[in-house]
Amino acid sequence: MVSRHSLIPRTGLLLLLMAIESGAAHADTLTITPRFNTSETYTDNLTLAPGSQATPGFITELTPGINIKDNGSQLKLNIDYSLLDMIYNNYGWEHTYYNQLNASADLELVKKTFFIDAFSTISQQPLTLFGPVSANGANLTGNVANVTTETISPTLVHNFDEEFIAQAKLTHTLMNFSAAGPAAFGGGFSAPQVGFNPSYDFSSNSDIADLYVANGAEFTNFLWKLDYNNNQTSYPGFPSSTISLLTADLGYLITPRFKLTSQVGYENDNFVYFGPRPQGAFWNVGYGWSPSQRTHLDMSAGERFYGRTYLLNLSHRMHHVMVQAGYHQDVMSSMGQQYLPPAAALDQLLLNQITDPAQRQQTIQQILSALGPQASLFGMNVITNEIFLSKTFQSSIGITTTRNTLLFTLFDSQILPLQQPGAASLNNPFLQFQNYLAFGTFDTSGATFTWSNQLNPVLTATFSDTYTRYSMANLPGQETNNFLLMGISDKLTEKVSSSLTYRHQYMNGAGFIGGYSFMENALIAGLNFIF
Repeated sequence: MVSRHSLIPRTGLLLLLMAIESGAAHADTLTITPRFNTSETYTDNLTLAPGSQATPGFITELTPGINIKDNGSQLKLNIDYSLLDMIYNNYGWEHTYYNQLNASADLELVKKTFFIDAFSTISQQPLTLFGPVSANGANLTGNVANVTTETISPTLVHNFDEEFIAQAKLTHTLMNFSAAGPAAFGGGFSAPQVGFNPSYDFSSNSDIADLYVANGAEFTNFLWKLDYNNNQTSYPGFPSSTISLLTADLGYLITPRFKLTSQVGYENDNFVYFGPRPQGAFWNVGYGWSPSQRTHLDMSAGERFYGRTYLLNLSHRMHHVMVQAGYHQDVMSSMGQQYLPPAAALDQLLLNQITDPAQRQQTIQQILSALGPQASLFGMNVITNEIFLSKTFQSSIGITTTRNTLLFTLFDSQILPLQQPGAASLNNPFLQFQNYLAFGTFDTSGATFTWSNQLNPVLTATFSDTYTRYSMANLPGQETNNFLLMGISDKLTEKVSSSLTYRHQYMNGAGFIGGYSFMENALIAGLNFIF
């Protein structure tokens, strides 16, 4: 069996063409870095099967990749692509492939006036969290989705003699979820009742128009902004949804470091709803305080159609310590849930140690790669066309020393349905293959701890442990997950490194949605080459 999945999407091709043109015009700022990674994994549970059904096996991974960067005056370009080829020695050396892409481009067509931003990704995530969640999609689980995202945003900006600034931005996003990856031969995991239908490809389109006028530099104490935002999301064969907001922001700087904030507006949403009608006036009031460049606090409270709203953003950065906490609420669909909160915390943590943004992002990605599958860490990426209210809290503390980087994060995410999926009176206009929200409020909570230690100039040790708990309001029991990684990497030469990693996974879903449970131990040896 050979499994091939989506190639570079259209926006990715556009970015690649921009890279080729950039290479001809900006050879002095363009860098192209090919690489090749290979690893051999031994696992005592190749299919992440329950208990006595576990089968050991070997997985060989071959991953060629390339990074293209341009830091020109008009074009900022970063394309990172990998092709992951997995070979299953136990099954006649059969192959499966994953494309992995992270590409972005910022083009300034008219200086300080007209910009085009483009972004494209291909990644993998679990189809459902209530089944075997593979660390990188390599295990033969049948529980992997390809997630392809393409975004392009033309932006027009004009500064009217420093008195006010006007901006018009259009953002078009295409997101596609499709079943991917191999299942065990002769069987494999069957998605539970609330799981994903593997034969279905779910695509969605989002068009966001954002128009605003805000105060310019002439306003020193009085801050204002008028904003109109219209977000329409469509799904082939299903009703579209619209979230439309007209907002007026008013603020006043009492001192250069303390400001009062307020917001009033009107919301007129158009989606099949359950509960309060999604329209009407809204408001919030709060303040912002920055006693120093290293400390910032924003707090606000208000009212929206679904009830009270609250916001908290706190960050404090010292030379070796970073503390961050945040709470926010938002009405969204699955297209708004693709994010990884630790990245922002790590960026603040490493700001002093690594001043170069590109190098800092590379270090962040290396640390995050030790955290395991994204979707199992900070809530679920819901594969549905339903609209829901997301309430998310996250706090982090990070410590850096000459040799160590530590990050501890607590998180809690609640997803509350604003639509009732099974209501007969609504003619059931919802995608049913991952209907988590049919069971009421979905709660995800947990903690992560990562530690990286530079033993010597060429030897680095890493440790990561993640605990996650899932529960649903209308279902008994809960599911718990633990994901642990311990590894060591050795820089053999300037362009060659090796690694040895131990992985432990444990899921306990006893009494919860079919009661799926498994345990896995794996040892991974790898070699990485940069050309």
